[in-house]
Amino acid sequence: MSSNNPWDDDNSSKTKGGSSDFFKEIRSEFDKFPGSNRLKPGEFKGLGVVLIILYFLSGVCQIQHDECGVVLRFGKWVRTVGPGLQYVLPYPFEDVLYQRVTRVNQIDISNSNQNNEESLMLTGDSNLANISFSVLWKIRKESVEDFLFNAKRPEVTVRAVAESVMRDIVGQNLFTYVQTEGRADIQNKAKDSLQSIMDEYKMGIEIVRVELQRVEPPSSVIDSFRDVERAQAEQQSEKNKAEAYDRDTRARTRGLVAEKLNHGEAQKQAIIAKAKGDVARFLSTYSQYKLAPDIVTKRLYLDTMKNVYKNVNKIIVDGDAKAISHLPLSEIIKKSEEPAQ
Repeated sequence: MSSNNPWDDDNSSKTKGGSSDFFKEIRSEFDKFPGSNRLKPGEFKGLGVVLIILYFLSGVCQIQHDECGVVLRFGKWVRTVGPGLQYVLPYPFEDVLYQRVTRVNQIDISNSNQNNEESLMLTGDSNLANISFSVLWKIRKESVEDFLFNAKRPEVTVRAVAESVMRDIVGQNLFTYVQTEGRADIQNKAKDSLQSIMDEYKMGIEIVRVELQRVEPPSSVIDSFRDVERAQAEQQSEKNKAEAYDRDTRARTRGLVAEKLNHGEAQKQAIIAKAKGDVARFLSTYSQYKLAPDIVTKRLYLDTMKNVYKNVNKIIVDGDAKAISHLPLSEIIKKSEEPAQ
């Protein structure tokens, strides 16, 4: 070959480094394609450079707004990247797994076969309950690698753990509580317990909420349960009536007691006022008595006799007892008080 041929073995052996060998190999592979002999050696080198640039540019990737990119280097996780343009080393050095993290997933757990007692849940009062509920969950952005690599089938794990948690909570409460006012409390407890287990397992899952859909007795005893519910409703109705009657009676009693207390207080104040008046009158009389005892004594005697003889018939006997005369003073007073016609 000519000494001007850059692909000549003798000339290539004099070059330093391995770039010539690299391009030689590319050239030998490229010569297999039709029309490749039309390229000159310089043009082929330029093409190789372009291919190398394109190769490294192939590491640019676009992560969508609802995704995270999990970067693997030779199959091992190295980092997690967020939305936007990202760069990773081209294949086979690094690879990217795209995972949606904003979507809320739902798992419905229901006991469709009510006749199978193994599928029912036992409540705290030893009753069987057919319970259906849903678990809403999503992948945590900061733990997406845990979701991908720590569990082979995450949905199956979530379903099994959720059913176990619900059985444990239902087993600690009465059937009527689970069916009525305790639904919200049970949902919150189930969510917290399920999230705690997911964190312990490092599943990379966030539990959004747990929703109780249906709480019913088994079909074989549902009529009896409804009879019990009706009896309980009637019991509650009678209880409400009794409580209303009790409140009304208590209110009436409190009213009567208040009335009696007010009447007694009024009597008390009247007696106190009368006593104060009597005291004031006595003190006034006593002050006059100290000035003229004989006169006040006679005046008190006359007033007392007047009050004594005011409403009785009077018989006056003279000193000789020879004649008895009747003086009807009361009739005279009554006639004097009658209005003139």
